[in-house]
Amino acid sequence: MIKINLIPPEYIERINRKAVIAKAVLSGVIVAGVVVVASAWHITRAKTIEIRLAERQAELQVLQKDVDRVKAIEAQIAEVQRYLDSINRINKGRFIYTYLLQDLTSDMPSTIWFNGVSTSMSGDKLKVDMTVNSNSAYDLAYWINSLETSGPYSEVTVGAISVAETETGRRFSTPIGLKYAGR
Repeated sequence: MIKINLIPPEYIERINRKAVIAKAVLSGVIVAGVVVVASAWHITRAKTIEIRLAERQAELQVLQKDVDRVKAIEAQIAEVQRYLDSINRINKGRFIYTYLLQDLTSDMPSTIWFNGVSTSMSGDKLKVDMTVNSNSAYDLAYWINSLETSGPYSEVTVGAISVAETETGRRFSTPIGLKYAGR
């Protein structure tokens, strides 16, 4: 079988050229369409973001007044706190001697009395040196134990206990040192 092509080759070239041009135009139209759709999407998104930004800025301006009020209130609170802190610093050591004497005598037996008490500040604690007398060894031991185990006392030291005979019986004398933390 013999095939004879009656269509001239120029005509086939022209048809192929038109097909290539049509494909190129179609590709260009598709690319242009994609660019237009993507641009429209980005423009719409940008406009939406701008609108949302404008709404948020308006809301921020409304809330800015509240923020300013809150900052003013916080400044007032800080000022009051500084005032209270200064009062507490002033009052911190003001009543320490009263508290010391109240705490020392609150559970002190009636058979014990002070012969002398000296104090000095040691940091934030009060260093107390005292000499006590007692008519009862048991009451003295009880009170020293109470100082060592309870209350705001630390570093309780007891010196040599001296015993003297008096007309009312034995008298026990001892120096005691301690640090008082206060209330």
